[in-house]
Amino acid sequence: MRKNLQLLADSLLAFQRDLEARGLADRVLTLVWSEFGRRVEENGSMGTDHGAAGVGFIMGTRASGRMIGEFPGLAKLDPAGNLRATSDFRAVYSSLLEQWLGADAAAIIPGAAKFGRPRVVK
Repeated sequence: MRKNLQLLADSLLAFQRDLEARGLADRVLTLVWSEFGRRVEENGSMGTDHGAAGVGFIMGTRASGRMIGEFPGLAKLDPAGNLRATSDFRAVYSSLLEQWLGADAAAIIPGAAKFGRPRVVK
């Protein structure tokens, strides 16, 4: 996993630097989102199994550069042994739709009105 995460980080950095070199960086936001979380406890093959809470990153020169949600800590896991989610991906998607694309999130995401809108764009 470490090798794959390093490849991801290096690739995202190269992509961002290329956008900057071409003068396009202010026109692009990149969202990287894990489609599933990971368990805290290591499994038998020295990895981790699918869990509940995941991680996402918004990258770009116009990204707000702040953490959304909070680190849930390792002391209080959910009953299944997973990290607790502290933000909802639908709130992040709604924010991106409205703040970046100028779209009405309610027309795209069911129940969007009930989600807060974290500031994702500066």
